[in-house]
Amino acid sequence: MYKIIVGGKIHQSGIDLLETAKNFEVTVLPDASQETLENNISDADGVLLRLQSFTKSMIDNSPKLKILSRNGVGYDRIDIPELTNRKIPLTIVGDVNSGSVAEHTIMFILHLLKNSKKHDAMVRGDKWKDRDLLISNDFAGKKILIVGFGKIGQKVAKIALAFDAHVNIYDPYIDSQKIFAENYNFFDKLETAIKDSEIITLHAPGMGKPIIGKVEIGLMQENTILINTSRGSHVDLDALLDGLKSGKIRSAGLDVYPKEPPSIHKHNVFNHENILFSPHIAGLNRDCAERMAINSAQNIIDYFDGRLSPEFVVNNEIL
Repeated sequence: MYKIIVGGKIHQSGIDLLETAKNFEVTVLPDASQETLENNISDADGVLLRLQSFTKSMIDNSPKLKILSRNGVGYDRIDIPELTNRKIPLTIVGDVNSGSVAEHTIMFILHLLKNSKKHDAMVRGDKWKDRDLLISNDFAGKKILIVGFGKIGQKVAKIALAFDAHVNIYDPYIDSQKIFAENYNFFDKLETAIKDSEIITLHAPGMGKPIIGKVEIGLMQENTILINTSRGSHVDLDALLDGLKSGKIRSAGLDVYPKEPPSIHKHNVFNHENILFSPHIAGLNRDCAERMAINSAQNIIDYFDGRLSPEFVVNNEIL
């Protein structure tokens, strides 16, 4: 029997999959805390990890460990060199949430273009005549700039095309634009792309500094819509607030923040009515959570069955 530790509650579909596998003794920990995990890995053959760290000392304290499976795609807090040294594969779930993030991005865009929050208030506040204010716009015909053209950015672009929007792209890491059959407009300079766009959405990896700051906001057209479902560090919140006050930015949708959870009482940006917030959940919904749980459980099963796919192994040089 192999002892499998699940580091806290995941979607039940993943737990069910593990429990139906032969030769598994499955223990789901009561919480996803670091302390609880560290106290329950000494005799584990496999660990399904949530957001906890997995350090060298934890690996030292897990002498039977044969596989570490992340219920997600990130692994910044995991000692990969030590896992590799012990020939323990680290697996991730693959592309299970890019579609969810893309849909969340489009939700932000449509909500802000259509001003749905204010229209809802008109009905609830018995202000029917305010419908004549004409405060909403169409997505069709708008120029949307997608900064970062990986899997998420590409899905956002395809949805935007379906709405008849004009799609601008900035991504300095794309080697060949010819591989995209769609009618996208690629820019070599971010500054030029910003000037040409009415909606800007960020889907780039960490850059070490904000992508959108005071200078970039100064280049924007009046009433630009800004969306960030990527990295909290991509947007300078002070500059964003100034842009909202000046009218350069009409509205914004933020799912990520420089510090999480954000200190909402320490920055006036969280009091501005023209921002729609969500708590870093663009890639976290019921459907996506189920896909992650199933994939992370399947990786453990596949390892012990001798058919683990290198596609999902971070340190696949050990296979």
